[in-house]
Amino acid sequence: MKNITIISDGIPGHVNQSKGVASLLAQSYSLSISEHKMVFRINFLRSLCTIIAKLILKKPSKWSAKIVLSLYKPLDISGCDLIIAAGGKTAPYTAANRLLSNIPVIQLGSPRGMNTLLFSALVTVERYFDDPSNVVATVTPNRYSPESCYQSSLKKGYKEHILFLIGGEGIGYSYKEHEWNALITGIKDMHDATQLPISIVTSRRSDPKVESILRSQLSNIPIDYSAWFHSGDKDFQLDALLGSAKNIFVTEDSAMMISESISSGKPVTTLYPSTINAPFRYGKHIKKYLELDLITRQSIKNFSLKEKTNTIQNVQDHLTQLKNQLIERIQW
Repeated sequence: MKNITIISDGIPGHVNQSKGVASLLAQSYSLSISEHKMVFRINFLRSLCTIIAKLILKKPSKWSAKIVLSLYKPLDISGCDLIIAAGGKTAPYTAANRLLSNIPVIQLGSPRGMNTLLFSALVTVERYFDDPSNVVATVTPNRYSPESCYQSSLKKGYKEHILFLIGGEGIGYSYKEHEWNALITGIKDMHDATQLPISIVTSRRSDPKVESILRSQLSNIPIDYSAWFHSGDKDFQLDALLGSAKNIFVTEDSAMMISESISSGKPVTTLYPSTINAPFRYGKHIKKYLELDLITRQSIKNFSLKEKTNTIQNVQDHLTQLKNQLIERIQW
């Protein structure tokens, strides 16, 4: 039995990435997984403390590690065989623990001023360092997989449906009113053509007004599995919805929603608006998914259901490759 500690910064998306890595390793090992939230000693100075910690670790040593850990409230990680964490704020903490205890660390996310050699594996979506410790993930780890989504859909007994994951403003994407109207028209046309139920899942990024309009304008078609974030529908099972979906459409503003959709192995289409000012790296990320045939891409103003085979084997191959690279890095 291997004991894994997930260090959380309190951001659900980061914790889900860490759990995704743990789930991969659980395919090959018997694991005991615990989760601990990292807490700064002076919480309102957490951003400054993170900057200071990164600067101190420019010269890594046990002495510098002790100074860094003094910035945080202590956590009991005794008996831990592996630390997994995601997000820039957790990186100095996990690196300092590795320097002091030599416990292997898998850190997820861009380095942001930290060297990959501070970690057993630094998992990123693109290569930052010419070193084996910088592990590039084709599919960003998350808690879903083709098998877990399939099993969850069987338990829930959902009928086949078409799933729309709706975000909103973010990372340089901006949606105009006429584009949301076009989305509604496109959804209605798709239901008329397929006679399949439609499921809508909105998120914290969704504009409450847009959510209200979607809910009102689509009330005359079957949308029973839908989950409306701003109406309090937060305890739904996304894995079951992913597993029972015939096709998945996801607005392109959320890397996590795209990653989760891809991980289901179902055909995924990203929907983009006319106004995009996303960072260059994000554009490269989307382009990589296209080149690997993990997504198709259509305008939110004019989209259709294109027949495409599931990418289950493709996704499983990428996840297996990632798992094997991580096992090699932590030397289990």
